[in-house]
Amino acid sequence: MSDRLKFFRRLMSAFEATSNPQRAVERGFYVNLPNNPIEEITGRVALRPSSVHLLFGGIGSGKTTQLLLAQQALNELEDIKAIYVDVSLVADISDLQSGALIAIAGLELIKILGDTNNPDLDASKQVIQKVAYGYNETIEKYVPHPLETIKKLDLSKVTGERKRIVVNHKGLIYPQKNDDAKPILQAFLTLSKAARLLVQKEIIFLFDGLDRLSQSKTFIDAALNDVIEIRKAEIGSVLVGSIVTPYTQRESISSIVGYSYFLPYFDVFENVEAQQFFTEIFKVRDPEYFITPDARILLMYKSGGVLRDLMSLCQAAIEEAYMDGLDQIKEKHVNQAVLAVARSKIIGLTDLSVDILRKVVTEKSFSPRASEDFELLLTGHILEYRYPRPRYVVHPILAPLVESIAVSEVNG
Repeated sequence: MSDRLKFFRRLMSAFEATSNPQRAVERGFYVNLPNNPIEEITGRVALRPSSVHLLFGGIGSGKTTQLLLAQQALNELEDIKAIYVDVSLVADISDLQSGALIAIAGLELIKILGDTNNPDLDASKQVIQKVAYGYNETIEKYVPHPLETIKKLDLSKVTGERKRIVVNHKGLIYPQKNDDAKPILQAFLTLSKAARLLVQKEIIFLFDGLDRLSQSKTFIDAALNDVIEIRKAEIGSVLVGSIVTPYTQRESISSIVGYSYFLPYFDVFENVEAQQFFTEIFKVRDPEYFITPDARILLMYKSGGVLRDLMSLCQAAIEEAYMDGLDQIKEKHVNQAVLAVARSKIIGLTDLSVDILRKVVTEKSFSPRASEDFELLLTGHILEYRYPRPRYVVHPILAPLVESIAVSEVNG
């Protein structure tokens, strides 16, 4: 393997967006966010361990990294055990059912308890495991004889039979409604009491991965109601939610839980703090300036202040430079990367979505009301900034394409 290839692999690794954020922290790549709400969340959780906190924000805004840092900070306290769970890795969040988070949390408590010889605990473990993973049950069922369906037939000598059949019950971490929640709740209460007694600590769950949940009502009916039930066992939770949920379920949220926070994208166009933050990211990941200063500025603006998009664009630009045979990443490589990413972002957009984007670009106005509006917010085609002033913009990667569509339609 050539030294050049090794070098480019290391540089690509420095801007890896899909790896575990904890690894980035360990490698010294973490830069503290401006206006970071996680310090407040951590402080309030430490003071009231059984409280419930909601963290909303766009995909790629850095919520996962913040949750992992919160877990680390909380676990440094001698009387708290914080457990991080990515719900999207263990459950189908597109059809999340009530009780799923309770079952997932119950499985974590079972890990804490390990092997036990307590019949009550063992029974509770079985309840949680069954509702989580599902189970097969053998039952007897009467199977009628085929001739029984024929009218006016002498059935005195024609009878069906009872057969043993296997019924498959899917678990709550798979799409299946469970109407009887009482056994789950009772089992969870039993396990939580034993787990807290064993570790001699307050237990906190950090539930990640629900920011991709497009149905806000499901978030309230399933996820949020579950963590409220978990709180009854004197266990607290921090729950990540979609960027659109505060718009559509504001009243429900305020009536159920008292603490909610928002992690917005960074307005790299108007916020000096955001610009300094992105400058620091380049400093810790590329201290030798293999990405030129002009290329860094272009990458920052084209990312739109979306951390995950910044990483994706950097990697794409690094790849372009490698294929170009150069050892520095320049503006032309960034422009090539932007064009490739822009194509991927515009694929699948409906005519209505393009019309909405065009209106945001030309009229500088956007007021999310319809499902199409919220979908564009959720996917990051439209970005919401809150500092230094509230505003919406079309993602900078897409804006030129949308503008060209608007101009061609006017001229056409």
